[in-house]
Amino acid sequence: MVITTLEKYKGEMFCVIADGNKRAYLHRDIISKFQLQEGMEISRERFAEVLFASELRRAARRAMYLINEREYSYIGLFEKLIKNYPEDICYKVADMMAAKGYVNDRRFAEGLVYNYAHCKLYGPKRVRQELFKRGIRGRVADEAVESCYNGLYDRLEVLIEKKYAGYLEDSEDLKSVNKVKNGLVRAGYDYDDINKAIKDFLEK
Repeated sequence: MVITTLEKYKGEMFCVIADGNKRAYLHRDIISKFQLQEGMEISRERFAEVLFASELRRAARRAMYLINEREYSYIGLFEKLIKNYPEDICYKVADMMAAKGYVNDRRFAEGLVYNYAHCKLYGPKRVRQELFKRGIRGRVADEAVESCYNGLYDRLEVLIEKKYAGYLEDSEDLKSVNKVKNGLVRAGYDYDDINKAIKDFLEK
């Protein structure tokens, strides 16, 4: 293959045409890295490396933009990137971000636990579901969920007071009481804790 055209396109981007019909738009860093010049011969394998490096650069820049917006788990970042880039590129970029500490599943899990357990007052089961949906599993998830048990009953009491007190004005209204119980189960609490907390609330 021969690079028949190498000309500036927009900003720091260049238009590269090989063999008169294979067109690619490459950043000047890629041009410099591979020492591309108009008229030079390049093997198909080498040109494929150039295109891979270019796509990797784009995906990495996209990843940095996403990470600057908010925290991501490894899988969360991968799933965001896979919408626009090949799988091998996405894994490589996610690995790069993890190696640099920009993506850290343990840190992500701690932040999610704080949000769901301490701000939204969800119980351990719901917190684990939220972690699972975001790709946090295994030991990291176990350790994160374990921290939910600190102050668990106090948070359950606060949740009942804030969200369900109106349904518990009449202890004989079993329909309303059961509605509260079902809501608390969906929030991730165990039946034993729920029954005790409702009993304590009604006895106040």
